[in-house]
Amino acid sequence: MAYQLVLASASPRRKDLLERIGFAVKIVPAEIEEKMEPEEDPTEFVKRMARTKVLSVVNRLKGTMATHAESHERQSTGRGKKRDGPDRWVVGADTIVVVDGEIMGKPVSQDEAFDMLQKLSGREHTVVTGFCVFDLVKNKEGIQAVISTVRFKPMSRREIEKYLSVGESADKAGAYGIQGVGSYLIDSIDGSYTNVVGLPLCQLMEMFEEMGAHDILPY
Repeated sequence: MAYQLVLASASPRRKDLLERIGFAVKIVPAEIEEKMEPEEDPTEFVKRMARTKVLSVVNRLKGTMATHAESHERQSTGRGKKRDGPDRWVVGADTIVVVDGEIMGKPVSQDEAFDMLQKLSGREHTVVTGFCVFDLVKNKEGIQAVISTVRFKPMSRREIEKYLSVGESADKAGAYGIQGVGSYLIDSIDGSYTNVVGLPLCQLMEMFEEMGAHDILPY
């Protein structure tokens, strides 16, 4: 099948979000080092990470274009099996949780996850997602960051420990999953819900329209 989007991420949540609104998604995980530069603004950090992920995958895809061209030439001469052309659109994103100016990424241990949730308890924090779209045909990119404000309910030590026992904290920024059991922890959200999940769909679709991706939009 022809894939409409290449997702430069192994995140099942981002893949699910895109598939729910009608996209066919091909996963090509980016292998990069996610490290913040000294004095780097959190918003600029997630934008840089999203772009770095996308360009990492774009460079790999460009390396296969010669193979696709050779295959197309065989098709035109009646040899070889018909196959779809190269992928065109690549999407990547990076999401962080910020509280008191401190970035919370994915916890590396249960103790760190506990500390994160204890810090978020009864307070507001911001969720920042940077995303990048790359058009392989026009060699053009778009980058944006979206910010949502989330307020947590107050949590007791026992409640935090019970939530951690569910096991959905390990691979999530801030140690909680708003789309899972962790949804009950959220008192309110100001901004995009899908941004908190990991990919702001409204802003992403607007960027696709601005970049001329009308033929792949699911509406």
